[in-house]
Amino acid sequence: MWDWPAGGPPRLLRPDYFHLVNGRPVDFDRDYYRPFAQRFAAAIRSVDPRALIFLEGEAGGLPLGWRTEDAAGVVFAPHWYDGLVLITKRFSPLLAADSRTHRPVFLPGAIHRSFAAQLGDLKRGAQQADVPVLLGEFGIPFDLEDGRSYRDGDFTVQIRALDRSFQAPEANLLSGTLWNYTADNSNATGDGWNGEDLSIFSRDQQSDPSDIHSGGRGLPAVVRPYPHATAGELLRLSFDVRRRIFEFHFRHDPAIGAPTEIFVPNLQYPQGYQVEVSDGTATSDPGQQRLTYQHTPERAKHTLRIKPRPA
Repeated sequence: MWDWPAGGPPRLLRPDYFHLVNGRPVDFDRDYYRPFAQRFAAAIRSVDPRALIFLEGEAGGLPLGWRTEDAAGVVFAPHWYDGLVLITKRFSPLLAADSRTHRPVFLPGAIHRSFAAQLGDLKRGAQQADVPVLLGEFGIPFDLEDGRSYRDGDFTVQIRALDRSFQAPEANLLSGTLWNYTADNSNATGDGWNGEDLSIFSRDQQSDPSDIHSGGRGLPAVVRPYPHATAGELLRLSFDVRRRIFEFHFRHDPAIGAPTEIFVPNLQYPQGYQVEVSDGTATSDPGQQRLTYQHTPERAKHTLRIKPRPA
């Protein structure tokens, strides 16, 4: 495909190598990836006909152009990362990169809008392809600043970086898979693959094995309140990790009489919390880390706000 003559610059010999095959123009997604995914899905479904097949094309790319018969049981599962943090292993609240434009983004507000827009494009692409979407991977490396936190025990920077990433799927009401949990992670070897160190747990940070939180990294950003059963349609949610304020808005489904249930972690509210609701009643169960909210049928939309109890 290319040559590097002695004493000269590299020279491209076959610039169309990945574009022409046997003289015919080809498209990777159409001609290679989709047929492979179809064979893969057929093999899996020969064992489990109900299996959901998670697929992702080019990193940061939109869903493949599935035909209706292809899309049954397919889930678009794109990976997305705060690319500048992932690659440089440095975090700045004032600087990030936009994966769509490949340009820098400056200042927190613009970064928040850019990240939300990046995931918004992926979500809309899935909707246009008529397939569900799950953020297949997102997270941050914990060995930021040459592993300084492993020496001083301060993970404040990682909490800020990870919270910034969490805000993007929350802004789009996207489900996601946090990457990752590696049981044998260590400060010296990371996750044991390709120099990555994205595990939210490490035994090197664990001081009390009887404490479920011991060994956790950046947990204030990871262990967030979220609704795991909503009596209707999610409209908006957010969590302010610094002030520990969670806000949740939804429109109830008249056919659902069951209450909404929200996970409220004791990690965030060790001294308890207060709940403000637009209507209805809220009942907390700290033992189960759960808040049960029963809306009233008179209102269509409902709002719930959780904040720490004053000292």
